This record gives sequence, C-alpha cells and structure tokens, in this order.
Amino acid sequence: MGKLFRFFLLSLALVSCQKPLFENTPRSDAKGSGRDSTVVLPPAAEEPPVPDIYASAFVYPEGVDWQDPGQADVVLFKNGEEVLRVAVEGRPEADRHRIAEGRLWTDACDGNEVVVSCDGKERFRYEGDELLRGFLAVNGIAYTLGQRRGNGGFSFRINGQERFSSPVGTVLDGPEDCEWEGGAFSRDSSGVYYTYGIPIWKGDQLQWEYRVMHEDEMLAMIPAGSIVGGLYDIRVHDGTVYRSELRRSVRSSYCLVKGNTIQEIEMEPTEVPHYLKLVPGEGRLLLKGHSTGIASGKNYCYWLRDVSTVVNMVTDNQPILEMLTDGSHTAYLVEGPEHTVRTLYWDKKTIPFPSDRFRLPSRRCAQYRKGVLAIALSDPAKGEHLLIRDGEVTTLHFNGRFTSLQIY
Repeated sequence: MGKLFRFFLLSLALVSCQKPLFENTPRSDAKGSGRDSTVVLPPAAEEPPVPDIYASAFVYPEGVDWQDPGQADVVLFKNGEEVLRVAVEGRPEADRHRIAEGRLWTDACDGNEVVVSCDGKERFRYEGDELLRGFLAVNGIAYTLGQRRGNGGFSFRINGQERFSSPVGTVLDGPEDCEWEGGAFSRDSSGVYYTYGIPIWKGDQLQWEYRVMHEDEMLAMIPAGSIVGGLYDIRVHDGTVYRSELRRSVRSSYCLVKGNTIQEIEMEPTEVPHYLKLVPGEGRLLLKGHSTGIASGKNYCYWLRDVSTVVNMVTDNQPILEMLTDGSHTAYLVEGPEHTVRTLYWDKKTIPFPSDRFRLPSRRCAQYRKGVLAIALSDPAKGEHLLIRDGEVTTLHFNGRFTSLQIY
C-alpha cells in the first residue's frame, strides 16, 4: 500500500512538470463561458524619429573673396556636422544644387549636356541646355523639370528619361519656392504635378494659357484671357487644382479658386497685395501673402489662411523677411538694417540677433516642417554662420555662406 501511494505521488509530480498539450487554448472564465479572459496589451507606441536638419553651403578656399568667388566646394552639413564635400565644376551657382532625402544632388551644364549627380557620383546625363526649376527625389527616383535657355520650352524627366516636353512654355515657380519639397513640383499619393504657361498673342496683347500637368498628362487647362487681372500661384493639393489671383471688373478683388469655385478674399479698400502664395501645411493647404497700405494705418500686413476657410489674417507693423509655418505653428524673421535679420519670433519666444550682421542668404535657408523650425543665417564677411533649430543656436565658422536647408 505504501509503495502504491509513493507511486501515485511520483506520477502527480511528473504530470505537473509537463507543459500543457494545448498551451494556447483559451481559458474559460469563472462562469464557464469559454471566452478568453487573458488580457492582451497593445504594443507600445514607437516614438517618431527625431527629424534631422541638413544644410548646404558654398565654402571657398581661404583667402578667396566671398563677394566674387571663382571656385567653391558644396558642403553638406547634418545637424551642424560636415558629412560631405563636393567640388563645384565652373562658377558656383546656388540653383545648381539642392538637398533631397538627406542627400546632396548637383547638376552641371556645359551648354550641350546636363549631368545630374548624387553625393558627388553621376546618376544620369542627357542632351540639352537646361536649368532645373523642379527637382524631387522619391525613394531615390529623381523627377526633374528643366527650363531651356534661349527660345524657351522645358522637359519633364524621370531619372533622366524624357516623359514630356514642350518647345514653348515657362515652368511656374522654382527652387525659391522652398515650402514645396520639389520647388516647382507638387506631390501627393497619386503622383507629381507641375504647371507651365504658354504665351499667346491676341492682336497686340500678350495673354497666358496655363496647363496643369499630372506627370506627362494634362490635368487642367486655364484658357488665355480667362484670368482678367493677374495670377499669383497655381498648385495641386489632394488632386484638386487651386489658384490665387487678382480679378479686375468694377473693382479689383483677390480670389482663391478651388477647381471651378471662386472665393473672394476680403481686404481693406486701400490694401494692395504683393503676393498670395499657396503653401503646404502638414496635410493642409494655406494661403500666405504680404500686402501694404492698410486703412488702419499699419504699413505691413502678412497673410496666413487655411484655404478651406480663408480666415486668420496675421498683421504686424514690422517688415518681415520671411514667415514660416508647419500648418500649426508660425515663426517670423523680422528685417533689420540692410536686409539683415533683426529678430526671430517663434511660439511666443523672441530670439534677437546682431541686426547689422547676419543675413538669410536665400528663402531656401529657412523651413518649418515636421514640427521643427530650422533656419541657416550667414555673416560671410566674418565667416560666422548660425544654424538654428527651434530655440537652439549653433555657430559654425567657414569662408562662405549657406545656400539651402532641408528637414528630413
């Protein structure tokens, strides 16, 4: 009997050490419903990656006059650290290089052939004499809009292969439209877009026909003479064509046109806009502009409006060099003497600068994207330069000037 009892205990111990045959079988709850009572926690949300700030600069040899440099290197900085240096072929031109996807893309043209390189290595070349007005890199695929010199016309290419060209016409916008990732290009999930104008003479009057393109197909056409006043901007957002324009009839009015819907923008009778640009704002489209002659007595008026509502005008008595937004926040660079930067206003913070020294070398040197404000300022006379990330300022020293910036 004792042996039998000991055998029973030994068997019970062995069974308790074994894994269950159906380890993943749902356990029944206390009421025997058969439902799984195991609590499965969702995976922890990953923190979004911290955006990097890339900046390009012309760096001249020591002793070379920055006002008339005959040679230069293009240097790529990542978060203030030099990561790449490429020698410039010929005379330095700021529009001959740009940053895309954290890489330095350059182009050179000898009048007969365009050569496009990435990080100093040739990617493709093609015959022609063009200046790239639009450049967009998507997963390493390069989209280009090359404006021809001389008699006009342009080409749209993907990795150097021509997809569309026109013997006449001028590409609207360009590298200076730094709010847009591709300069003259707009992009959404369905592809890339651009606009070009064709000059048409009606008697002794020059008019423009505008064609909005979806890669190599025409998306919309705005006939010559249909804009009675002036065109400020055309862009595509979520597949819809938007444009801002001046309309003249009994009185002048400033309008936002969405597809075929016209929405008048309210302004003071004495207000004169200087531009009304369409800019992206992290999923939204915004209307940005500057006007003068306000009836209230203010000399300057700066616009920042959501195109869906056309509200929220921002005014300021001080001349502003640049107004930046990511769609949710706004920053201003206030102009100082000789077009220098006096102050940065950002999220209720104020950052002053020696107002007779640092300049914004180009509109391409300032960006508000992915919740990050980045600005590159230069004092080339003293070789001192500032790279600003939100409220943090990093000082760099080199003989040259910043040329562009990208948050990626």
